[in-house]
Amino acid sequence: MQLPLFARYRQFVIISLVFATLFAVSAVAYYKYQQTLDRKTLSNHARIIADDVWAINPAGVENYLRLAMETQHYKSISVSIPGNDHFITLQSPEMTGLAGFLSRTGLIWTKELSKDITHKDLHIGKMQVIQYVQLIFPLLNLLAFYLLLFLLTLFILFLSNRKRTLESLVRERTHSLLESQRRFHDLVNLLPEMVLETNIDGSIRYANSEARKRFGISHENSDGCNLFDFFPADTRQSAQDQFRRNLEQGTLYQDILHDKDHHAFPVLLRSAPIVDASGCIGARLLLIDITERQRMEEQLNRDHKMKAIGLMAGGVAHDLNNILSGIVSYPELLMLDMTEENPLRRPLSIIRKAGLDASEVVADLLTVARGSRGDLEIIDLNVLIQDYLDSPDFEDMRRRFPLVEHSFIPASDLMFLSCSPIHVRKCLMNLVINGFEAIEGKGSIRIVTENVNTTDLQTTHPGLPNDKRYIRITVSDTGKGIEEKELEHIFEPFYSKKVMGRSGTGLGLTVVYNTVRDHDGATRVTSSELGTTFELLFPGTSNAVPLKGKNHLQVLKGNGETVLVIDDEPRQREIATTLLRSLGYQVTTASTGKEAWRYLEKNPADLVVLDMLMGPNQPNGKEIYQQILTINPGQKAIIASGYAEDDDVRETLTMGATAFVPKPYTMNSISRAVYDTLRAPARQHDMAS
Repeated sequence: MQLPLFARYRQFVIISLVFATLFAVSAVAYYKYQQTLDRKTLSNHARIIADDVWAINPAGVENYLRLAMETQHYKSISVSIPGNDHFITLQSPEMTGLAGFLSRTGLIWTKELSKDITHKDLHIGKMQVIQYVQLIFPLLNLLAFYLLLFLLTLFILFLSNRKRTLESLVRERTHSLLESQRRFHDLVNLLPEMVLETNIDGSIRYANSEARKRFGISHENSDGCNLFDFFPADTRQSAQDQFRRNLEQGTLYQDILHDKDHHAFPVLLRSAPIVDASGCIGARLLLIDITERQRMEEQLNRDHKMKAIGLMAGGVAHDLNNILSGIVSYPELLMLDMTEENPLRRPLSIIRKAGLDASEVVADLLTVARGSRGDLEIIDLNVLIQDYLDSPDFEDMRRRFPLVEHSFIPASDLMFLSCSPIHVRKCLMNLVINGFEAIEGKGSIRIVTENVNTTDLQTTHPGLPNDKRYIRITVSDTGKGIEEKELEHIFEPFYSKKVMGRSGTGLGLTVVYNTVRDHDGATRVTSSELGTTFELLFPGTSNAVPLKGKNHLQVLKGNGETVLVIDDEPRQREIATTLLRSLGYQVTTASTGKEAWRYLEKNPADLVVLDMLMGPNQPNGKEIYQQILTINPGQKAIIASGYAEDDDVRETLTMGATAFVPKPYTMNSISRAVYDTLRAPARQHDMAS
């Protein structure tokens, strides 16, 4: 940043002001002195000519005064006596040359002086003169003197400042050099990588703190340590050859080293030669431990593999849900008109349960394909776990494994959890099922919840952010454990050591992994011959759980409201029509967006049930709803799809649709969505937005 002009030239300005002041004071003093001298000189002239004036000797007076006119630069002199005002009158010639020029420009001016002439205290006349004031010449001499003195002072000051600047520069550069050396050592010692300096034969001359810690090198003296001592014996010779080649080529290469405890770890190694006049005398090396990098690469490859499999699975989920709609919905419709004693009720219930189980498999596929953060709610995790332990599903597991005990240890001060409850419950159920099936004979399953801080997780989960608190769910079993070579594969889709088709689908732990990841959490599993422990971490929240009311099926029927069902699948239109009519609604269907638009231009509809995925070359549900809003702003709608909730669904909900109903339809899900939407206030849509 540049300093102000005055700050940069302060000394020059101050010295200039001092010399200017001295010159001004000297000029004023000289002027006053000259004034006094001129008056005194005039008095002397009057006293000298007094005798000649008394004797009335004009010739003597004139001769003297002409001499005085030349020496004192008088322009004119006049002497008057009583009775004769022009006793003597003298006039000097006009000035010429430089003096004439200065006179014409006003730098030489005139002044009038007068003095009485007395003889023995008797007034005998008066002398009057007009004198040229030639102050410019002595002032120029004075100015030249001060300028010379000013320049001499500036020169001395310049030399002094130059000396101080050079001394300061030397001190500053010396300090900078020392600071640079200190900074270099500090930065090198702060690096998480290992930095070494060796001789040409590999003898270590310098090691930073990380290298000393990893290799056990003494801080005071590294003599006696050789770089190649830390290579495995079987690769030592090849490492020496690579080291010499790398000094010439400067390439980055990978190798294996042993630390002070003889633990092998992979490193990336790069070296630069140290050269003096005699040639290469050593090398500087940077060694990067890539253990964590390799682990993350393996994790990334696994994530890519899971994503690819998930996308493939998600591709068939929509069609499977459409097929399952008839298996789930029609038995439910048939059972509405049956008594509990009807012999067909149990077979229909089994068919419906099988369809729902199949839809759960499809839901797992969708979780793998599209994630699990569709509908977030704030829940009490302890309540969710206890509800599962009280559910018929868990009771079935207990009956299947009567020798397995279970325990639940909830944290009394557990934070709340913002999550998709159905997916978190699925995680818990999958882990519990795995625990039951891993135990042969007697055993136990233990579920624990607790709050944990990120600082307590740095060892096991170093990648978690430091500003969050987490809820930890621990599910432990006393089963036979998982082999170490299997642990890195257990979260992959369809990877299972169980009998496929008889116990699970191979997606259970994949759903666990994806669900935890989609909730910004972390998963850890440890296993031994004494059993297996799964730890799930979810970010906690201090927000309270909202209270929810309950609606029962009998109060969710309609009152003859009109519903337009838009779906390109005839079977889905028929199922939706049958379900909604059984609930008391008037139903009209449309197989395309154009058909729906033509209908709504002529007929009102209290509600639109809109399929998101339409046939080939047709607008999807979002585009159909956009056009509907131009016809009827504020049109109430719910979205139905056999696929997971995606960006199009969320945008359609933002535009004004009220709810998302997954396929296959169930009586409870569609009746609740339709009932709540019809009774919700209309949302006006601003098409300009």
